[in-house]
Order: sequence, then structure tokens, then C-alpha cells
Amino acid sequence: MKTKVLIVEDEFTIALDIENRLLNMGYDVVGIAINYDEALPYLLESKIDVALLDINLDDKKSGIDLGKLILKKFNIPIVFLTAYTDNQTFQKANEANPMGYLNKPFKDSDLDHALQLAINQFKKLQTLNQNHQTTEKITKDFIFIKHKGQLVKINTNDILWLEALDNYTVIHLKNKKYIANNFLKNMLTLLGDNFIRIHRSHAVALNKITSVEDNTLFIGDIYLSISKSFKNNLLEKLNTV
Repeated sequence: MKTKVLIVEDEFTIALDIENRLLNMGYDVVGIAINYDEALPYLLESKIDVALLDINLDDKKSGIDLGKLILKKFNIPIVFLTAYTDNQTFQKANEANPMGYLNKPFKDSDLDHALQLAINQFKKLQTLNQNHQTTEKITKDFIFIKHKGQLVKINTNDILWLEALDNYTVIHLKNKKYIANNFLKNMLTLLGDNFIRIHRSHAVALNKITSVEDNTLFIGDIYLSISKSFKNNLLEKLNTV
């Protein structure tokens, strides 16, 4: 399977050049973003193996700001691109814990090696962190949500559907709803295979679906829209006879 790369570079001609070079080396470019805000939809919706970020974006928020967000909210290794080699820039960039640092201009081999090393190093760190976890079992049968100053236990089997709301996810139960301080994409990873995305803003529990009609999904009396980009994946998951 091809390695999926997100490119964040404000000079579009440079971004296209990087994309062509990556494609020629056998990588899969999931998208090109020119700033922080354009990168967010890719991070929220796409499968990404590594993010290639220009440090000095022509925007209020820099590549370092984006790198810090990825470090905090997403489980993706990053490699910084920069034409600046001063120590101050390097120290600021390190706050985002990058897996690589590539100075412009660079050769194809430098780019390839930086991405491979970043992915391999990231996998090693993940394995190391898993080995140092406590022996307490992690289960997907329930989650805990901060609610009114306390942690509330929610059985995942009680969840009907999920709704993206900016940086939060609304968890809909039969008679209640809770708000989790996490992106919908991350919540789906946490909850497991019984939950599937049907729209940019919605995901549902497969075992709660009562019917599907054209581009509408029903959970009892609740109906939700199915977007074209997610419909095929939904149909594949349903046990259709």
C-alpha cells in the first residue's frame, strides 16, 4: 500500500513540484493545502501516514502552529520544510516534536529518506509507548466523558450516532447527549469498527441503523444524510442480502 502524504506549502508551484516528485517516487499525495485552515479538512477526513509542513506559511498561523495541533490532536508524524536554518527557527519547530527536518532546496533522495525515517521512527515510538503502558486493559465497551466537572461512563453500545461540532464531537444516546473535547475522526478511532462515517459531520453505529433509503439513513425516527463520498463505504459495511 502506498504511503499517503499531506503537503502543506503556501507557494503553490513548490507544492506542485513536491507532489510530482512524490508521485514519481511511488507516494500517494492525499492533498495540498496552502495554510492552516485548508489543512484541517484533510486532517479530519483523510487517512494520512505523514504530513509534510512548510514552517513559514503566508498566514496568521505557521506550520509550527499546525504541527503543534497535529501533535496534540492527531496521531500523524510530521516533517518540516524550511529555507531557514537559524537556531531560533529550529528550536521553535522542535516544540511540535517533528520526526524530520528538511532544508530547501532538497534532492528527491533527501525527501524520500526523510519521509521513510519519520514514519519508521514514529512507529518505533508508538511501540515503545505501548510497551510502557500499565497492565490495565483498555476496552472499547465504554468511554469516559468529562461532563459538568466529573467523568461520566458511557457504554458504547448505547451510542446511536456522532455529530462533529468544530473541535468537539456530540455523542447522541437515546435520551441524552454529551459533548466530547475531541475531533470526530479521533472519536471513531477510539470507538472501533462498529461506527462508520456517513457524512463530513456525522457518523453512526452500524448496529443501530434501521433502514437506508437513497441518501438518507434512519435510526428509528432519526434520519441523517449520507454524502456521496461515504456512501459506498457504508454499503460495503452493511450485510446486504
